[in-house]
Formats: sequence, structure tokens, C-alpha cells
Amino acid sequence: MFDQSSKTIEVSVRMLDGATLRGGLMQTQTATSLEGVLSKDTPFLEFISKDGQRKFILKNQIAYVEPVEPLRKPVLVNPKDSRYIDAFTMLGVRKECTFDEAKMAYHRLAKQYHPDNYSGVDLPEEVQRYVTDMFRQINTAFTEVRSEIQTAA
Repeated sequence: MFDQSSKTIEVSVRMLDGATLRGGLMQTQTATSLEGVLSKDTPFLEFISKDGQRKFILKNQIAYVEPVEPLRKPVLVNPKDSRYIDAFTMLGVRKECTFDEAKMAYHRLAKQYHPDNYSGVDLPEEVQRYVTDMFRQINTAFTEVRSEIQTAA
């Protein structure tokens, strides 16, 4: 039976009628992957919407299902990784900058990427995730720059 401790797989479900549902498909003990849940030998999928409503979706009414990737942990990439962007570059300041310069750069970027700026706008979910992820990375970069400036002083 349904219990609140059950795990879900975050998805976006496109129905044949064009409706899009966002939420989670319920995992079971035997089906813990998206492929496992979708290939279960049942005509319905148990779905929990973003607002917590429990629904059952008829499989033959689904056009496609897309997994929704969770937000990445807000840490800067390892310096040995080719995708590395250091904290100073993330903020757009030079390594010899003052604390005030770093703070001004941080505030400029934080205002630009703050999720509250986009709360009233109906953006696609991937854009919302991008804005939130960038805001977290900017916060992480500023924390790192601030500690480096304080250590150097």
C-alpha cells in the first residue's frame, strides 16, 4: 500500500492529449529504475504530482516520459577536470581583486540569477534548474573567493 516513505523517480510525462505532468513515478522493491517502473506488467503507473496528489496514469495514454535530473551539488569543478572554472573566473574578477570588488561582482551576479526574479514567470523546468544551479554556484564561488582574500590578508 502507499506510504509516505516510498521513493519516487522525478519525471516529466507527456500524454497523448498534449498534457504534461511533472512529478514522480513511484518506485517499488522490484522496480527502482525508470526503465523498471515503466516495464512493469501493469496497465497503470502510480504518479505523485508536484503538489502531492496521488494519481494513476494509464500507460497506453503516455506519449513519452523524460527523467528530470536533480540539481547538481553547488561545488566548483575539480581543478584537474578540463571543465574547471575557478571561483574568481565564475565571479568575473581577477585573482588580485579586493574584497569590495569581489562583493560587487557577487551582488551583480546574484541579482541576475536569483530565483526570486523568475518566480512569477512561467519558465521551462530546465531553465528554472539552470538559474537555481547558477545561483548556488555563484554563492559557492563567492564563499571561496572571500575565504582566499581573508587568508591572504
